[in-house]
Amino acid sequence: CHHVTGECSCPLGWTGHDCKHPCSSGRWGRGCANSCACDGGDGGCDPATGTCSCQPGFTGQRCQ
Repeated sequence: CHHVTGECSCPLGWTGHDCKHPCSSGRWGRGCANSCACDGGDGGCDPATGTCSCQPGFTGQRCQ
């Protein structure tokens, strides 16, 4: 937490005043500020890294 404001600095993939809320589906990164860039299969992405999670039958960096 910030020593003056008390605001938490959440780890990647977490958000909220007390960092107890994981990023919602389709969001990732610090403060969940990034959108997943995954295409086909709608597998979503890792909330910390943004790495796509491909559904069966889809492959590639963006599940294209």
